[in-house]
Amino acid sequence: MRIIKRIPAACLAACISAAAFGATPKEVAESAMEGYHLFMRDSLPDDREKGYALMLDAAWEGDAKAANNIGWLLQHGEYVERDAAAAMRWYARAAEQGLPAAALNWLDMLETEPESLDGHLPDTHALAEAAYLAGSALSMGRGLHYDPRKGEILLLKSALWGNDKAALTVAQQLEMYPDSFSYLPLEEIAGSTNALLPPEKRLEVTPGLADMILSPDFWYARLKAQQEKEPGSIHFQTP
Repeated sequence: MRIIKRIPAACLAACISAAAFGATPKEVAESAMEGYHLFMRDSLPDDREKGYALMLDAAWEGDAKAANNIGWLLQHGEYVERDAAAAMRWYARAAEQGLPAAALNWLDMLETEPESLDGHLPDTHALAEAAYLAGSALSMGRGLHYDPRKGEILLLKSALWGNDKAALTVAQQLEMYPDSFSYLPLEEIAGSTNALLPPEKRLEVTPGLADMILSPDFWYARLKAQQEKEPGSIHFQTP
């Protein structure tokens, strides 16, 4: 992608057109796609400026793909000044709307550029949901490229961050295939998971950590504790 110019994102935000607001989701998606094609055509500078403005409009209006595109440009400093913290916010917003690619981008940035958080930990629930979304997509090759290893890593992280669906998935998979997850660097996974958790929620890394994580009973116990804390939040049967 050729860089025409870099201008502050705050300046471009002022270009948001009033016409986009109040549009239907279909109209917003069509506007986002038009903006993407204008931007990527890379023929005239005016096309890129208009394309970016349309994508930014759509991102603010709730289009997840547009938000992910804006996040990518901010992360890489393409066309706009690089702003890692703003990129993370756009990725998180798109991930919350259910876009696996944005969830994966956000999680990767959190791992590679934690300094962009400026000491503020992300919301644990949002982390867990994003990891479950991206992990499921990678494991099945739906919405993201097929990468079962990374998918299982993210499902484990999601479960450790407290996602009930991920914990149940891990427990059931271990019941059917006890060797599941055993090939993964479990201590490393636990460490990177802990890095984004407040101290009181961190899992103690001990010599028996791997055996604990690879036990279905460990996950069922966590699910039972969560069910007792929030009755009706989980529907499952213990073995």
